[in-house]
Amino acid sequence: MRRICTKAEFQRELEYAGDRLVAVDFTAVWCKNNDNVTRKISDAMFQPEFSEVVFLQVDVDDNEDTPAFCNVDFLPTVQFYRFGQKVSEIHEDTLDNLTSVLRLHR
Repeated sequence: MRRICTKAEFQRELEYAGDRLVAVDFTAVWCKNNDNVTRKISDAMFQPEFSEVVFLQVDVDDNEDTPAFCNVDFLPTVQFYRFGQKVSEIHEDTLDNLTSVLRLHR
């Protein structure tokens, strides 16, 4: 999972991904549920069916511009992009849907 440090870097990653699905984990060190999200995303990353998905991580404290740009209101949040446009979003209460969302949009 690639850590994104600036909004410009985030936008560049979306552009480079083109038609590939991009999954963005918005996180913070203080977020109690961060470990659970990171574990689930890491599990998905290593599944062959998701090998074409681009996985990114944004720490909301180190990179405040990107979460604001993406309208992230609370943590944990995972957003999904294709062709630079958000196609889906899940939160802690819907985290069990991670693989379903990945399958739907990949």
